[in-house]
Amino acid sequence: MEDEVLPHKLWYNRGSGLQEVFSRRRHVTAALLIGLLGAIVSGCQWPSGVKDDMQEYRARLARVLDVAFPAPASAVSLTLPANALLTRPVERMNVNLRDFYQLQQCELGTLVAQRNTALGKTAHPSQRFIYETRLLRQLAACSKVIDKSNPTLSHQLEQWLAAKQRQRPVLWANLIQTSPELRAGLSRGASYIEPTTNDSASATLAALGFLQGIKQTPQRALTSLEQQLKAIDSNRLPARVWRTQYEIARQLNALNSTLAKHLPALACPNEKASEQVTILHNVFSLFFINKIQPVGSKLNQYHYHMLPVWQQWQHDPDLHPAFKAFLQQHAQIGFANYQRAIKDHVTLWQTLFARCNLSPAPPP
Repeated sequence: MEDEVLPHKLWYNRGSGLQEVFSRRRHVTAALLIGLLGAIVSGCQWPSGVKDDMQEYRARLARVLDVAFPAPASAVSLTLPANALLTRPVERMNVNLRDFYQLQQCELGTLVAQRNTALGKTAHPSQRFIYETRLLRQLAACSKVIDKSNPTLSHQLEQWLAAKQRQRPVLWANLIQTSPELRAGLSRGASYIEPTTNDSASATLAALGFLQGIKQTPQRALTSLEQQLKAIDSNRLPARVWRTQYEIARQLNALNSTLAKHLPALACPNEKASEQVTILHNVFSLFFINKIQPVGSKLNQYHYHMLPVWQQWQHDPDLHPAFKAFLQQHAQIGFANYQRAIKDHVTLWQTLFARCNLSPAPPP
């Protein structure tokens, strides 16, 4: 069995879980010091990133216990349903030439002309939403300008206005479900959450709140819509949160099944930790407490900040069931599975450390 280094003492509260780690001095052998110096001279570094940390944690535990852990489950894919499935059709507003000329006395005529251009027919979802919002407002304004002596056109404007009001929730749903920026933010985060990285979370949270708000408040200004979508695309925080929770959960689940068989068999004569248990304690403290748990704390923070938006979207009648199922799978079920893996892992170690009298009182 290979010796592990950097002993620590773990303080935990049995009711609330792991709380704090603090160091205590311990004699290290000359061979261990030589090994450490050799690592420093050779330029070796600790793993960087939660995925590397989890893999190194697994390797250290395997060496100390002299066991082979099963391979983790396959990584979960964050695959959104196709745009073709999620896009809801929107009925076009047809204006005959005679009515079009009469609309020139208000801005509505200019908007209708813009929609008939090649660019207008292939507009980005956000631009389409902005256009349709302007159109809705101008329909209301134009109905006040058109001469009441033209009851036919006045009635037509009222019908168009009612139709566009009914279409607005559909247009919002298309914006949420098919915008390239939001789809990237939900499914294409390449990196993981790290405790020391600036994730620009506030920009993402503000953007998600903005997108929810423009459905509930039609009069809200849309001048920053493109900027809000860009913030989501740049940070891709939801996808990174979900990718991180899956990585931790799948690695811990593979560890937990084996640790549950081997930890209860470890000897603690007279409630004193054996050398093997002490080394395991060091590995747990060094990797899980110092490296993985801070990532989990940040992940939890982001999850609960974004949760209100996910809950509203999961119950929104205008969003597609497949889109809502995607949110439920990753923002709800995936997070619950991650929490369960963390809890099971901590319980295994708490049970061992309590049995081996590795549970000092908290420092004053």
